[in-house]
This record gives sequence, C-alpha cells and structure tokens, in this order.
Amino acid sequence: MKRLWRLLKSLTKLRLRILPPRHKPVLLYFVTGADVIAPYFSPDEFQVLDLREHEVNLWVAIRCLFSRDLSAQNYALTYIKIVKPKLVITFIDNFPAFFQVKNHFPNVTTVLIQNGVRVDPRDLFETKSDASSLHKNFVDKMFVFGSAIGATYAKYIQGEIAPIGSFKNNLMPITNSKTRTVAYISTYRSGLSRHTVIPDSLPGCPIRYGEVIDRREQAIIFLANFCQENNLGLIIIGKDEDFEGEKTYFEKLLKNYSWTIAQRQTTTINYTVVDESEIVVFTSSTLGYESLARGKKTAAFLIDAEIIDSPSIRFGWPVPISDEGKFWTNRLDENRFEEILNYLLAASNNDWEKVRSETMREIINYDPGNSQFVSMVKSLRADWYR
Repeated sequence: MKRLWRLLKSLTKLRLRILPPRHKPVLLYFVTGADVIAPYFSPDEFQVLDLREHEVNLWVAIRCLFSRDLSAQNYALTYIKIVKPKLVITFIDNFPAFFQVKNHFPNVTTVLIQNGVRVDPRDLFETKSDASSLHKNFVDKMFVFGSAIGATYAKYIQGEIAPIGSFKNNLMPITNSKTRTVAYISTYRSGLSRHTVIPDSLPGCPIRYGEVIDRREQAIIFLANFCQENNLGLIIIGKDEDFEGEKTYFEKLLKNYSWTIAQRQTTTINYTVVDESEIVVFTSSTLGYESLARGKKTAAFLIDAEIIDSPSIRFGWPVPISDEGKFWTNRLDENRFEEILNYLLAASNNDWEKVRSETMREIINYDPGNSQFVSMVKSLRADWYR
C-alpha cells in the first residue's frame, strides 16, 4: 500500500507514457548516460528505461500493479520483458538489481559502464551486494576505469572485465593547444551543510563537511597565490548546476586574486579546459583522474584522506601506493603542494609521461573513441540482423 501511495503521488509530476514500449534491440537501464551512449546506435535501435521518477509507462505500471509488486526492480523486469532487447546497458554501476537482470533474461547481453570514481564499500556497492551473493550477480561485460578497480568489481559481480578508462573521457579527442593557466577542479556543492557528519568519521571523533571544506579552501588560496607569484592564470572548472551560487562562492573566497571560472554547460566543456591548461589541480574529482588518463600534467592534492578514515579516498585507490609521490599527496602541506607544482612546471614531456604512465597503468586507462565498446557492439549487431 505504501508503494502504491508513493507511485500515485509521483504521478502528478511525471511524464506519462500510455502506449507500451516498443521492441528495440538496445535498452539503457536508467537515463543516466543517454547523451553519450545514444550516438552509438540508431533511433530505431535504442530506447531508455527511466527509473529516476521522470517518466512512467502506464502500460508497464499497470502490469506491475496486477502482479502486486510496484518495486523499481519489478518495473524494470516488466519493461525488459515487453521490449525484448538484445542488449541492456547501464551507467548506474552500483545498483544491485541490475546485477541480476541476467538471471531473469539469460539470452540478453548485459553491460555495465563505470560512471565515476567509486569509494568502497558504501559508494561502490550497496551492503546487500556483498561477496556472499557473488553467484547471483552476473554482468556479461563491465567497462571499468582500470584493472585495479576491475578486480574490486570482480569481488561482487561475475563477468568479463574490460579496463577502458572513463567512457565520457574517451569520447573527447585530446587537443594539444595550451595556455599558461592552472585549472582547479571545483568541488563546490550548493545546499551541502557544513554541519553534516562525514559517514567515514572515526567513532567518537566526528568529522563534519565544514572541516573538509575549510581544508580545501586553504589549498585553493595557496593555489591562487602560487599562480600570482608565477604569472600563471587561474581558471576554476565549475561543477555545480547552480552556477551563480558557485561563482559567488569563489568571488568571496578569492576576492584578492585574479581568476576566471568555466561554467559547466555541456558534457564536453570540462575536457576542453583541461586540455588547454598547463597544469590541472584536483582535491576530489573523477575529472582529475580523467585528466591524468589524458596525459595532462596533473596535481592530486587528496587532502581529505588525512582526516577521514577511509583508504578508498587516498590517491590511486584501490592500487596500494604511497601517500606521497611526484605529483600527488594525501596531506594538507603547502610545502608539498609547491614541490609538486614546481615539478610539473619543470618536467619535460618525456619525463612526465614516464612517471604518469608508470603510476596510472592500473588506475585508469584511455581508449580513444571507446574502441573496445565499438568492437563489442559491432559483433553483437551482426548477430541481431543475421
């Protein structure tokens, strides 16, 4: 009854579909990633299963009502049963129900694409999807950032691991144009309370987001000073959807410095700013790892790791590497920041590439154009139309 009420309440703000979904060979499980995955298929091949309460297909919902199961999982399974796809893809790589789609549709190919840097255990897999249920979890192919995180997925899900890097990152060709700028990847989040306790805080020693923000702000101000002293431009790569709020935040924080901000408007603009910068700096960001995959000189100041008891937020997790390296640190230490930035400015391209490639080979790859995914689709498509 509770689920029925939630469904009826949500109907007032949903886009409703009356006709049943059409038979198509490719189904995207969740709307996330539709903008980057759709170009690989024709409109006649591809459609989206929306489970984020933006759209409800009444034909499917009524069937769920008759079966007395209004769960998202049953809605998805009913939808798949009607559509009869050959391939089901998801970018929501930490949703346990998807891991078991294959149990219900053994002839359907299921594909998981890693959507961002994951933090184990809460962020990567929900508690009910632990190693004890491995025999129930199966995905035909998992396109992941690197071999190390692939090994972590393999603890929870059976299937082939393909370490291709970031799917979105791979879409964007690398450009060689460069300006004398340092790009800082923003972590600003509107509506985030500074009083909220970090989930990974040690028992009896709560760490609040305000402390994390204060430390990151210290790093940003250091960076602004460094740029000013070295005649480098500073550009902020915007993150939040509330651009005006984000811009106002940095105007107050960096009121004594010269800087610009790039608004997050499209999927690709962030990569353009990364490519055009001399150095990229990040404190917590998937884009920072993507920058490294692109070969950019990148400084990783993973300072949250110093106060939050979670190994997975240290640089390079799940690869067990030291807390300090030529281009990274897990401590809030301005002397180390300066050493790292000076190294990046002075290093030759050959020296940088040697250090970068040796460090990142298990962490994140770069597969231009997602060639491995394209090859898979080509092979599957040959069977669909045989």
